[in-house]
Amino acid sequence: MKLRQTTSTWETRLLIPAFVVLFLGLGVLSVFLLAGESNRSRILAEYEADRIAASLAVSFRAESSVDPSSLDPRIRGFGMYSPRGEPVVRLGSAPAAFDFETARRGFVYDRARGLLTLQRVVGPFGPGGPPGAGGPPGSGFPMMRMHDRGSMGMGGGLYGGAQGAPHGPAGALFLSMDISSYYRSQVLYGAAAIVVPIAVAGIAVLFLSLLSSNIRHRRRAQEQETLARLGESARTLAHEIRNPLSAIRIQTGLLRKKVGSGEAAAQLEAIDEEVERLSLLSRRVGDYLRNPRGEPQRIILSHFLVDLSAKLPTPVMYQAADAAKELAVSMDPDLLRSVVENLVRNASESYPDGDGSREIELSLRREKSVAVITVKDRGKGISAELREKVFDPFFTDKVQGSGVGLSLSRRFVEAANGTITLQARSGGGTEARVTLPAQGPA
Repeated sequence: MKLRQTTSTWETRLLIPAFVVLFLGLGVLSVFLLAGESNRSRILAEYEADRIAASLAVSFRAESSVDPSSLDPRIRGFGMYSPRGEPVVRLGSAPAAFDFETARRGFVYDRARGLLTLQRVVGPFGPGGPPGAGGPPGSGFPMMRMHDRGSMGMGGGLYGGAQGAPHGPAGALFLSMDISSYYRSQVLYGAAAIVVPIAVAGIAVLFLSLLSSNIRHRRRAQEQETLARLGESARTLAHEIRNPLSAIRIQTGLLRKKVGSGEAAAQLEAIDEEVERLSLLSRRVGDYLRNPRGEPQRIILSHFLVDLSAKLPTPVMYQAADAAKELAVSMDPDLLRSVVENLVRNASESYPDGDGSREIELSLRREKSVAVITVKDRGKGISAELREKVFDPFFTDKVQGSGVGLSLSRRFVEAANGTITLQARSGGGTEARVTLPAQGPA
């Protein structure tokens, strides 16, 4: 059983965090990949605009004109300008003049109109004269080019002019292109960057929920298997222990009559204590295996706890909130008494030997739809590592003890649809908290 508890702890402490890190990594990776695709789409749009502009520039250099009918349908404007900003060729929405001082160089995005604009200073132009208007009739594109073909050459680079073109101040190029599909893809990438991490998080939550549920079911199955094995052993244990214990008690009683008082009597008393401990262990194993619900009854908790406090071997300070004085629950009274007695006993045993104060508080209050019974002490406390282990059957950190008490208490409380937890108390000590479904005032 210890090996299985270790396996369950390994799953809880290592496997679940590993999957959390995995899904977190997937979410970050998905955002990174989507951002990369978005950037790649932007680069492709700029490359396409640059390529088209270069092709038009080369065509104009070779033929001294640009045929509007051969333009890519995405082109909304194209222009080439002299160093004075005058158009050498102008199509569509290209500006009538290029202002070198105020122009935004490079790529300019206009999301509202779905356009990408390229404005760039290119190779030098000859001085040239003023441009003239022209273009095929009915083309839909006004076209302007310089009459002097020799002065239209563009020198150097991708947009460079013919060989022998005179060098001079740089000219400019303008291209406006419809990239509505790019903007639509950006919207999709943006939406995916939000939706995909949320979807990954949702899948992670679902997966981890199923994994946690699986671990819980496996743990319960292990507990049931443990109970089944205990059940098989309990019958043999009860049979093998009951008869020898009865014989020991009888023989001890006979010896006590013969030895009277003195050192021998004290030794017999020690035998009686050990016999009683074995007998109690046998009974508790039987309690653990029997029906944990018992015979539920309606219990008015305040009356029940007041009566029980007077009968406890360890003095307790009891208090109840006004709203909880008529609070009732449904549970077997004997089982509830066993739970409270066990918690009070543990609280008392948490104090060091010789500590006569042993301050123990028993309280009752209502929280929404549940009744809350708390047992508080100022003892040595319990470490975070042991707060769950102490509920395992036969686990104990005491020299004397069976390790069944808290396990029994949890079994009885959970059978009544309640919970039992241990937590560190502010200022030192432990607070045991039992919650049970409340049935309102009696």
